[in-house]
Amino acid sequence: MKRLALILILVVLLPALFYSGYELSSLSTNEQLMTSIYRQQLDVILFSINQYAWDVVNNWASNINILVNEEDAKSKKSENAGFSDFLRRNRAIEALIISDTGIQHAQYYVSHDTSSGVRLDESVIVDNLKPDSDKVHRLIQLQREQYRKIEPVKFRMQNGQEKLALLFVTSWLQGDEKLAAIVLDEQTFISQVLANKLREAAGNESVLAVVRNGTDTTIFTTSPVDPAKLRQTKDLWVFPDYSIGIGLKGETVEELVQSRFYRNLSLIVVLDIVLILGAWMIYRNMKREVELVKMKSDFVSNVSHELRTPLSLIRMFAETLQMGRIKKDEKRQEYYDTILSESERLTRLVNNVLNFSKMQAGKKEYLFEEVNLNDIVSSVLGTFRFHLQSEGFAPQIDLDKNLPTIYADREALAQAVMNLTDNAIKYSNKQKYLRVATGIEGNKVFVSVEDHGIGIPPGERQKIFDTFYRVSAGLVHNVKGSGLGLTLVKNIVDAHSGMIVLESEPGKGSTFRLEFPQMKKTELPP
Repeated sequence: MKRLALILILVVLLPALFYSGYELSSLSTNEQLMTSIYRQQLDVILFSINQYAWDVVNNWASNINILVNEEDAKSKKSENAGFSDFLRRNRAIEALIISDTGIQHAQYYVSHDTSSGVRLDESVIVDNLKPDSDKVHRLIQLQREQYRKIEPVKFRMQNGQEKLALLFVTSWLQGDEKLAAIVLDEQTFISQVLANKLREAAGNESVLAVVRNGTDTTIFTTSPVDPAKLRQTKDLWVFPDYSIGIGLKGETVEELVQSRFYRNLSLIVVLDIVLILGAWMIYRNMKREVELVKMKSDFVSNVSHELRTPLSLIRMFAETLQMGRIKKDEKRQEYYDTILSESERLTRLVNNVLNFSKMQAGKKEYLFEEVNLNDIVSSVLGTFRFHLQSEGFAPQIDLDKNLPTIYADREALAQAVMNLTDNAIKYSNKQKYLRVATGIEGNKVFVSVEDHGIGIPPGERQKIFDTFYRVSAGLVHNVKGSGLGLTLVKNIVDAHSGMIVLESEPGKGSTFRLEFPQMKKTELPP
């Protein structure tokens, strides 16, 4: 069995545990990879929105460059008309400023329908641009290298309000350069220019929101959302004071990944438990098979001894009588009684084996009839009379004279009482005590067999009725037996819808009580 356990551990349990460890490691790696991939996808979405906003601003810069360079934009009247139309078409622009690169003179164009009350004059414009003169020189240099860069700067208006301006350089056809600044209305830009792009990118599974940095104030959102639940955010390139965030509707990415991890982990744990239970069941079944083989081997050995003993006695006494060596009639009668007793013992053993075989094959048939337990007990004890005397027993017999009859198989009940009596004789120590009693309790009739023998340990009391089982310690190993006696008693009692009550104490003896219901003939078991 140790070898079998080692094989099961090496073949089943260790591979299962190694596989589980590998799967857990793979799960953790896979979940991290999934999270990383998903975050990259979210980054792509945020990047595309930033790129879209920047493309809009670049398009405005190109249109302004065209307006500045129009051949017919020489008079102030025509310039006002072109720029006014441009501002009317782009509501997110509050004002447009055109200045020379030296920031000495500037013109501005204000949207007529702006609600912010933007008012500018040349001195205000110059004052706002001069602190950024280094930034202006860098923009000019980049423009001369054929690269137009747009730089966000802060404009303080006459009313004290700060506005974001996008500063860039335009090129005149004559080669001159002009400085242009687009003053934006941030909320209008977000709600009118970015809104549709945000909704398109969000779809049905995500939520996108624009939040003012430092305040967690939501400027626009595709669906109601708590800014704290936006798992990934990026600064808006166009508006440095704003961020754009993305999250999932319902569970977050982390929650989905964690849920999937725990679901897979649960499946692995269940699989391990099933494998362990399977290995344990295989081990248990194999152990029972090995124990059963050992029991069968012991059974063959014990039955052989049981058969050999009465046969040897019968043959020895018969040969002695045949040779005429016994002259006294009393001695001769004793030999006859011994031969008869051993023959009955041999018959009981053979009957036990035959009845057990029939029960195992399901071919045992019972003949139910009206019987009296007192008659059966008297008959059995009469059979054991010589054996009891030779073993030094003076049995105490207490039979209830008012005992009612029951419907039962006479031969089967007699065999059950015989087996209990035989066990009481075999497993008694020096105290040769045997008490057989009958009685009635409630609606049940019982017969009990009591001895002062070796007793049965508490842990063995359920097992002694198993096939071939014998108590693993004590005097039992000094007494030969087949291990079938109590198994047959249990089967017989079960066939009569009865029950066995066992009271036992190691070293002080045992009492087996067989209880049978007072059934009517119509209530007999099939």
